Amino acid sequence: MSNVSSLISVLILLGGLAAAALFLRRYRDRLASRFNQGPIAMRGVLNVGDGSRLLLVEVEGVTVLCGLGRNGVGAMQIIEKAKSLEGEG
Repeated sequence: MSNVSSLISVLILLGGLAAAALFLRRYRDRLASRFNQGPIAMRGVLNVGDGSRLLLVEVEGVTVLCGLGRNGVGAMQIIEKAKSLEGEG
């Protein structure tokens, strides 16, 4: 009888973990946006091979394109916001 109750306990535990994983998968974008409310936010990552990546980071309203490789991290470009084209013609 104890084997059956142990099996049921394990199945309930696995079911709970599966339900939690589905919940987190469905709501991860909303949860991540709540944690990215500090002065530094990662806006995007692009893998370019050999363990190197391009990172788009926003720091206090300034967007910076950074390179991440084996030799470290370096700022490559500060991206300014596009100016409005209204009124030009």
